[in-house]
Amino acid sequence: MRRPGLTQVLVMLCALCALGGCAMGDRPGARTYAWPFYDSYFSQDGTRATNAAGPLFDDTRRADGYTRTAVRPFYVYTSNPSQFEEDRLFFYPLARQRERERPGWPGRKETRFHLLPVAWWNDVSFAPGHRELDYFFFPLVFGGESTIEGSHFAVAPFGGNLKGVFGNDEVRFVMFPLYVETRRQGRVTYYMPFPIVRWGYGPGYRTYGVLPLFSRTEVWREAKDEITGGTKNVPVADRWTVLWPIFRYDRDRMDRKYPRESVMVYPLFGYTSTAVTKNISALFLYNYPLFSYTRADLTNTTIIDAFWPVFRYAKGDNFTQYRLWPLWDYSTSKTAAGSSTAINVLWPLFWYYEDQLPEYTETRYTIFPIFFANFKRYLPEPDGTVRTKDLIRIWPLAKYRKGLDDTVTFEMLSIFPFDDDKFDATWGPYFKFFSVTAGPNETRVQALFRLFNYEQDPHHIDLSVAPLFHWHVEKQAKDRLPHPYGPQPGDRETFNLLYGMLGYHHGPDDRYTRLFWGLKVRK
Repeated sequence: MRRPGLTQVLVMLCALCALGGCAMGDRPGARTYAWPFYDSYFSQDGTRATNAAGPLFDDTRRADGYTRTAVRPFYVYTSNPSQFEEDRLFFYPLARQRERERPGWPGRKETRFHLLPVAWWNDVSFAPGHRELDYFFFPLVFGGESTIEGSHFAVAPFGGNLKGVFGNDEVRFVMFPLYVETRRQGRVTYYMPFPIVRWGYGPGYRTYGVLPLFSRTEVWREAKDEITGGTKNVPVADRWTVLWPIFRYDRDRMDRKYPRESVMVYPLFGYTSTAVTKNISALFLYNYPLFSYTRADLTNTTIIDAFWPVFRYAKGDNFTQYRLWPLWDYSTSKTAAGSSTAINVLWPLFWYYEDQLPEYTETRYTIFPIFFANFKRYLPEPDGTVRTKDLIRIWPLAKYRKGLDDTVTFEMLSIFPFDDDKFDATWGPYFKFFSVTAGPNETRVQALFRLFNYEQDPHHIDLSVAPLFHWHVEKQAKDRLPHPYGPQPGDRETFNLLYGMLGYHHGPDDRYTRLFWGLKVRK
């Protein structure tokens, strides 16, 4: 006889869950308990939850339409009508498909799919009759379609056109890098081959060059000529390179109050100046100078860098920084939106950040890599309530979170040093051997992968230690909050030992004792 494989087992579990949900839909809340093999719960508020095979399978459905089905780590499906979204994860983060269909007009939807690193698909509509489609099958095929910009398609490196990449409206190429053409805001630039020989033109734009020998780019704009009454060309920028990247000369912002001029002799020396700012730099490592002096008169700012990134002194009206890397780094800044403070000690060991914004104050601490804390404190509400949102992570041991609704969660282990609900839905149950959730109307404690489980909300109380016993109380409608002295008359109470070998059931209309998994002795 052929043994059923994993796929057949999962199909049978799904069928059992579906049948169980249908059977329970017409009766009051109930629970079927045989954990870690099978556990299902149907609440009087319309919530159905089914778990099977430990953390491998779970299915949750709520009266508001929310659904989540997981066969971990292979597949997780989530449907959330409140967010108009359906999400499918396949061995996340390897593959994901997300669909959103927001109200407004027929066809207003977004479909996104990725299969790392070989495929990506994004199809969106943000207006009636509008469509934006982009896709690639890396590293060969890239394409898309737009009702505004038209279609694009390319097969690398042979040829094609791409839109909206590398800051350009469109990029065309043939046998890359032999021929490349870029277009941006009506300006076109040709390369043959890229990036050595280039020339280009367009409204207020001209460029030409042969790297590394020479290149020049000019930018100007049209403005009204108050003398002739017509228009005139106003220079905006003029950039030169000779023996790139050794010699460079730039003039830009020439149409503004304080034009800027800069000279570079790479990697020895750089100088940039305006009427109110000056910068002198020396000995560049890539784009960073070992020594630099900056002065900005309008903000009374002075910045001195030496042996970058080791030493920095910076002070101005709205900015302060002192750094002796890796021992100490302190900086503060003020803007119209608020102020911020950052402290780093023994980089990258300790980090501290504080942001003061009109809506809230946020403080973050990091002791790399084992400790992270984030505290948000919002402005008092009209009734004087001060809401906070907190997160503390001791990696990989534990994570503590407090939400704006005062719901607190605590988890052990917490192996992901970042917050990602999709990672948590796919992999989290395999590593959480202890968790606590406590909110205004809910308490849940689970240990040893739910071998110990305690749940309490306005609708029910549930306590179990698998496989020893399971105690379940379904609250009557007029007494939703659990009574401090236990079940009250009218509640439905069930207790079972060893999955029902011995137990009892007390309800307003039925009371019995169960013997040997089937025999019922009624009172």
